[in-house]
Amino acid sequence: MQERRFFAFVIGSQASSRPLRFSLSYPTLLAVAGIIAVALFASTIAFYHYTRMSLKVADYDNLLVQNDAFRAENQNYRIQTAQLGEKIDALETTSRRLTILSGAERWGGLGGLSREQLSKPLSASTGTLASIESYNRSVAELDGRFRELKEALYESALLSSAQPSFLPVKGYVTGGMGKREDPFTGSSIEHHTGINISAPYGTRVSAPADGTVVYAGTRAGYGNIVVIDHKFGVTTRYGHLWKMSVEAGQHVSRNEIIGYVGTTGRTTGPHLHFELWAHGRSVDPLRYIRDANRSAMNASAADVP
Repeated sequence: MQERRFFAFVIGSQASSRPLRFSLSYPTLLAVAGIIAVALFASTIAFYHYTRMSLKVADYDNLLVQNDAFRAENQNYRIQTAQLGEKIDALETTSRRLTILSGAERWGGLGGLSREQLSKPLSASTGTLASIESYNRSVAELDGRFRELKEALYESALLSSAQPSFLPVKGYVTGGMGKREDPFTGSSIEHHTGINISAPYGTRVSAPADGTVVYAGTRAGYGNIVVIDHKFGVTTRYGHLWKMSVEAGQHVSRNEIIGYVGTTGRTTGPHLHFELWAHGRSVDPLRYIRDANRSAMNASAADVP
């Protein structure tokens, strides 16, 4: 009969006077060691899975935080998009008004984004940043068009302010432009380069448009004369003045007094000799002013759709 081997274990401490003694057979000891090894292995596997789960939970919490940040950013983009849409609408409206007021039909129709397009939700497939950049490009294009129209309107305003729109003195037109008999001899035909406006001696003469005085002095036939350059190829002359109240180089505004009706020069009585020159040619002041006023009335009557 084979002898069975036992392993004795003594467990003691200073607090206890009697140590704990027990013995285990070899097979039992192997079984206990196996159980301990399995327990350690299971604990290791459990710790590994617990660690992985903890990392996944941390990643999930991080994703939740990022998702909240993305939601807030997306909402911010939507607010910016709505603001850009309002700016685009305002710029398109202003551009249409300026186009009509300036008469710049050459720009044609105006594009841009509709309010329906701007109200669509922004999705990840389209890319919110790309959408914002596209809207910003549209706003930049409209801003450029607005500047062009503003410059055109400013130029139109300058042209309007420099365009004579009324007779420079209150009175009666007693002589028109064109061929006429010599008022002194009545025997020869001469070409009258302006119109005569009869008015009492000393009546105020006003500038019919903005401009710069290029001459203020005396000339043969005209007597005391003032010449105003209104730019855009238009100049005016005021002859037979009793007194001049401006000098060469002076800028004058519409309705500003430039002199007074007199009888200087070649004249038979007090009146203003008024000439209007456009691009180096004398034109009929009455017709020019009538056409200018008609154009102004048509422009003011234009209604924005």
